[in-house]
Amino acid sequence: MSGKRLKVLVDFDGVWTTVDGQAAAVDAARGVKLAEASGMPLADVLACCDAVSEAIAAEPLQHGWRLDGRITAYADEDPFLRHNATASGIGILADRGHAGCRALQQALAANGHTELSALGSTIFMDASHAYLADHGHDLLPTAPAVLRALLEVADVVFCTNFTPDAVARSWVPRGFSFTGPDATPGLALRGEARKQVLTNDPARPVPFGERPVAVDRSFYRAALEAEAPDVVVGDVFSLDLALPLTMRADGHPTCRPLCLLARTRFSPAWSLGMARGGAVPGLRMLETLDDLVPLVHDLAQSSRKEG
Repeated sequence: MSGKRLKVLVDFDGVWTTVDGQAAAVDAARGVKLAEASGMPLADVLACCDAVSEAIAAEPLQHGWRLDGRITAYADEDPFLRHNATASGIGILADRGHAGCRALQQALAANGHTELSALGSTIFMDASHAYLADHGHDLLPTAPAVLRALLEVADVVFCTNFTPDAVARSWVPRGFSFTGPDATPGLALRGEARKQVLTNDPARPVPFGERPVAVDRSFYRAALEAEAPDVVVGDVFSLDLALPLTMRADGHPTCRPLCLLARTRFSPAWSLGMARGGAVPGLRMLETLDDLVPLVHDLAQSSRKEG
């Protein structure tokens, strides 16, 4: 780190925004769209969703956003992941003999919806796009001031699964730009990062506390290697931080960042415990967005002293 300006690679949604409004829109759409897709009464569909919620609480290691059968992030890490886990969870409970979930699964299949995770993703995307078109992302009140102050001490790269345009629309009206002659110095954006995509090269779960977390995420690894950040910030441990922490532990030649878990009201106890307890080298807690600038400033000062 010594002798150069620090680089901070940050997630967007959940770190700089509150997701409550978008999450509520997705939750409201889920039951309605599943009822429409299956032809079943809404009350019966909601009863199945409630049963999945109970299963998630009882067996959190078995439920999450599943891609090709593998969990890429756990259901309890944020409300969007819980939504995706609810869709796949209907199939899990159906296979275990839950009568309502089996009836729902069969009704959906009869109408051409055989991939529950894919259907859940479609419902999420449609509801999210509708909400964001009407409301935009809900930036935290201090987000613009924090970003300006952060750019005084470090380069900043947004690395997000959202499209670049979706993220830029939140910042351009606040006086920031990512492209063209008016681009904000030190500010960059990597959208559509595909952090969630597991690439099986080979499949690699790494234990973090009680949870195995998949880190075979080649698209995200490529972004980390290209940027070589000094600090990585994210609110979803599995998607944002597990891979850079593993690269650090493996002694990667250019990517050994300090990782900050941004606390939200949805953060689960297991990831908070790791970030606050010091059990994982290189992992620290970011209690509020306002704490980010002092922390990076102190890191920059230490870097200059080392240099």
